[in-house]
Amino acid sequence: MGRRIVAALIWAMVLAGTVSPAAGAEAVDSAGVAARLDRLTLEISGNVVERRAHLLVNYHRVEGGIEACMRDLGKPYQRHPYVDFYRDFTDADLAFGTGYGTVFDSLTDRGRIQVLNEQAAARVWESGLYDYATPPAPGLDGCRERFGNRDYQDPEPPHPAVDRLSGFAELVTIVSRDPGVRDGMRHYPKCMKQRYGYDVPGERTDLLFAPRLDPPPNPGWDQAVAEIAAIHAADADCRRPAYDIAVRIVSQHLDDWEKRHRSELDAIRAAWRQRVSEAQRYHN
Repeated sequence: MGRRIVAALIWAMVLAGTVSPAAGAEAVDSAGVAARLDRLTLEISGNVVERRAHLLVNYHRVEGGIEACMRDLGKPYQRHPYVDFYRDFTDADLAFGTGYGTVFDSLTDRGRIQVLNEQAAARVWESGLYDYATPPAPGLDGCRERFGNRDYQDPEPPHPAVDRLSGFAELVTIVSRDPGVRDGMRHYPKCMKQRYGYDVPGERTDLLFAPRLDPPPNPGWDQAVAEIAAIHAADADCRRPAYDIAVRIVSQHLDDWEKRHRSELDAIRAAWRQRVSEAQRYHN
């Protein structure tokens, strides 16, 4: 969800950004830049082991806390079964990829993160966590309020700088001001329509991240997965002219960005390591 909000803001900035000097035309190691963005994203937002540990700790904090609260009220409470959202993910899936909707998103990811998110969300739904049809037991709403009415699948990040640094908003702002990037993205809707038949009347992310069919046993799921890959392939092709400029700009600012935020990045890493340590006490 957070990635979609960031993506919408990014697309608006690309279309409406103010002019700044265009980047030079020197050759850039695009793969190297992408690898650094992947590495930094995992540092900030957590790798698979860290994400799973964070979710497990939050499960026991929230579901265990609600259970204890209801017990104090003399009310029964059945914990929801734990669903490991990141069960089928790899570190590569949680890297920068295409989940942020930036101009410099991966050209090769093909929307795999979207497929995995929808499959995992379906497993969570099937667990009954979002059973809104059953009225809450007396006292349950009050116990949930103690945890901000956030379920265990919606944990706060382990460090406040995570939200601020994820998505590289500062770099996005710099990129979005470049006239070459803006010109490239102005041609994007026409490319998507003429080459691939996709209408992009508003934000490009509305097309990329549009909800698809529910995962299996839905018989149309394989077709939905193929459609996601096809849309992302088309997006990569039509975005390529702006991407090449954007990656060059990112390469010119990434060293400074990392240097300025190194203390925050180190603090975030320590927070993620702490979550892994805390999770060792639980066995699911």
